Amino acid sequence: MNVNLEKDKLIIKLKFDLASVGAIRSIDGRKWNPIRKRWEVPAENIEDVFKKLQPLGFVFDSGSFNLRRKLNEKYEKLQSIKDNPGEYKGHLPLFDFQKKGAAFLQNSDGALLADVPGLGKTIQVIAANEGEDRVLVFCPATLKYNWKTEILKWQPNAKVVVIDGNKKERALKWSIAQGPRISWVIANYELLIHDFDLIKDFNWPVIVCDEATRISNPQAKSVKALKELTAEKKIALTGTPVSNSPGDIFSIIDWIAPRYLGSYYQFRAKYCVLDEVWGRVVGFKNLHDLSEKIDRFILRRTKEEVFKDFPRKVTEDVPFELSEDERKLYDSIKEEILYEIRALSALDTRTLSLVPVKMLRLKQCTDHPRLIDGKTNEASKLSTLKDLLRPILASNEKAIIFTQFAEMLQILQQELADYRPVVIYGAVDNMARMERVKEFNDDPNGRVLLMTEAGAYGLNIQSASYVIHYDSPWSVAKLDQREGRAHRIGQNKSVTVYNLIAKNTIDEYVMKILHHKQKMSAKLLDDAERMEKAGLSVEDINNILRL
Repeated sequence: MNVNLEKDKLIIKLKFDLASVGAIRSIDGRKWNPIRKRWEVPAENIEDVFKKLQPLGFVFDSGSFNLRRKLNEKYEKLQSIKDNPGEYKGHLPLFDFQKKGAAFLQNSDGALLADVPGLGKTIQVIAANEGEDRVLVFCPATLKYNWKTEILKWQPNAKVVVIDGNKKERALKWSIAQGPRISWVIANYELLIHDFDLIKDFNWPVIVCDEATRISNPQAKSVKALKELTAEKKIALTGTPVSNSPGDIFSIIDWIAPRYLGSYYQFRAKYCVLDEVWGRVVGFKNLHDLSEKIDRFILRRTKEEVFKDFPRKVTEDVPFELSEDERKLYDSIKEEILYEIRALSALDTRTLSLVPVKMLRLKQCTDHPRLIDGKTNEASKLSTLKDLLRPILASNEKAIIFTQFAEMLQILQQELADYRPVVIYGAVDNMARMERVKEFNDDPNGRVLLMTEAGAYGLNIQSASYVIHYDSPWSVAKLDQREGRAHRIGQNKSVTVYNLIAKNTIDEYVMKILHHKQKMSAKLLDDAERMEKAGLSVEDINNILRL
């Protein structure tokens, strides 16, 4: 029985033995090669292999011992870097915690920088790759030019290629990107599918995945394409690595260190609690073990950790009553939904996915009846918003107002026209988006910024000291992303957050239940990371419809 190192795999050979096979089956990432009749394990898991097989009498070759020593030295160094800003090799003017982050990325072959929104993950990546050739950045399409602006701000002489245009234009730009003297290449995730044939054969020195929750679905075509690209270093960035559940982190780590956590099915078996009937994930287990296993790849800091004097964030709920007519409309919609639910064969895991779309009608009703009937002019929530805004704007402060509905954004734009609001939503292209943010930040007379969820990612809006959630998303992670646009580095005022809540409605339930009952303390990240289960439970739906 022996273990040998071959390139990036540990090769395990043995004659059949029940205890040995059982031990091997407990190792993450193990894979039986039926052609060569041997077990294979990713080299990253060498410590686990030693721990479980050495006591059974397995003999390890010298390559395995050397690899174990080198990996342990590397991980010890990375752990020490987390506490030592002096390890940063570069010239950018960074805070000490950012120097630690940049050094961590410089010394790692694969890393997840998971600082909470607002701590400057982008500049840490730029600093870590100062002087590097061909850093390929994948990000949402709306952030491509934001990346270019930030890179040129700190590296004015960098050669930056943004991949856009039609197929022919993109092909030319990919050709230039793979040529000499190119520092940065920026592309959106969709191009992993559309342009895969143009990039699949190139060995990239560094690949960065920004807003890495975009690669948290291991079954997505773009994620499968990403994992086929070769890179000497891989960096993932996200402030919400477990925005829905610990399962979100599997695919991110699997990209950084392939098969380190095993196959997706091995991961589910070890860390997920499954519904016995449908096989859906209903809970999680062994999270402490998972936390220890992935700690070597992750660096995460909160604002409170890194800035004791960071401007504080104050959150206040603003409850109000619906008018009599609004309450009648709300109750009638509830009755319609109840009727539709009763028409379903059963409210279970099969039909549950149909319900959240129906529940949106309740949220629209509390926002403005016009979203339902197309004609009503008055809305209690709108009146509450106007009363809230007057003293804020009279004191020359600026406010960001978020809504998840594009139609509501149009109503707000009309109703708040006297304040000359700046508006950002999904249809606003990247360049116009950056120009509008600059306009809002620079114009002392422009004091209201209206945004849908499209504006919650990647934009820096430190000029605003108030954030108003006209309506709240289901996800607390999305809520944090919204607030992180203003409560971030560069903000020198405290930030006040207002949640507009129609009493005895779905608004109240979202704030009181979804954001508390369903949150899970994520031991994975050693902080109070807040998460929701995917979708709504039967109990959630019943509680909402009782309001």
